[in-house]
Amino acid sequence: MVDNGILARSVATCVHTLRTLKACAKVASMSLAGTSGLQAGKRKAVAVGILWGLVAALAWSGYNVGSRLGRLDGLSPTDMSMLRFGVAALLLVPFVASRRNGHPLGWLRLLCLVALAGPLFGLLINTAFGLAPLSHAVVLTAGGTMVSATALSWGLDRKSPPLFRSVGMAILIAGLLVIASDQEAQEARASGHVWLGDLCFAAGGALWGTFTYLLGRWKVDPLAGIGHVSVLSALAFLPFFLVWHTGDAIPAGIWLSQAFYQGVLGGCLAPVAFAKAVSHIGASEAALFPALVPSGALLLAIPLLGEWPSASENAGVFICTAGLLTAFNILRFLRKDRSVL
Repeated sequence: MVDNGILARSVATCVHTLRTLKACAKVASMSLAGTSGLQAGKRKAVAVGILWGLVAALAWSGYNVGSRLGRLDGLSPTDMSMLRFGVAALLLVPFVASRRNGHPLGWLRLLCLVALAGPLFGLLINTAFGLAPLSHAVVLTAGGTMVSATALSWGLDRKSPPLFRSVGMAILIAGLLVIASDQEAQEARASGHVWLGDLCFAAGGALWGTFTYLLGRWKVDPLAGIGHVSVLSALAFLPFFLVWHTGDAIPAGIWLSQAFYQGVLGGCLAPVAFAKAVSHIGASEAALFPALVPSGALLLAIPLLGEWPSASENAGVFICTAGLLTAFNILRFLRKDRSVL
């Protein structure tokens, strides 16, 4: 059972990590901007963008671990989905109201976004956390998002992926095969439906990838889009939650901790921080940061969940992380660093 002590430690760790990330971002921004003659204001913008990207990766890592904790503590997928959208809706309502005239979507497009990133997405992800290990979540969801977004851009916009992205996707698939072959570790977790959890994670990633693609294609403000999805999803989900939720006997502390993990981290902070990173350093650079989630989530899972990944899972996560970094063209950043030196 998760008590308030774990929540307090999680918040304290996040605050301490954010301070460390701020210093790291400042140093990194100097290496990225120092040789190009950029003004102090530009260097500051790069530093802020890097910081927001690191915050997004940290928030997604905490959300993944927190979702696993919620399932272990007896919360149903319905409970956690309601927390994700409800808390995020409360936090984002002022933002949505202030930009209600900035990005007119129309009801058809808005409902399409809700169908992709609303209750169905939340139920898929939170259901999967009760069936499959955490290491599968952070890899399959990120992989599904990348593959679906790339495929849609290629098929609908006729934008073929560059060579480095194709190579990265091939490496990613190899890593997924390594993780899927870990039958012994799956049986040790006493779950006969790991494959179903993996399918839910991949489907959730595909939904989010499609959602991300449409945000760009329709030129929707990501924050306004996520805010609208959260508000409409919370309103649509509330009647079903009140009738079917199963958390009557669960202590209030668990609900509070999951409000933090689901609503604050997963529903609000992570997408907001990622959008901020895009606005400061661009989409191609910001797209690097989700690749940091697997390592962060696995490290957080050791003290919070007591889950130690198997050797095959470690190898698979390493290969997938290398594939994601390759797909995001990390070599470009290394070239910039060498030019500084």
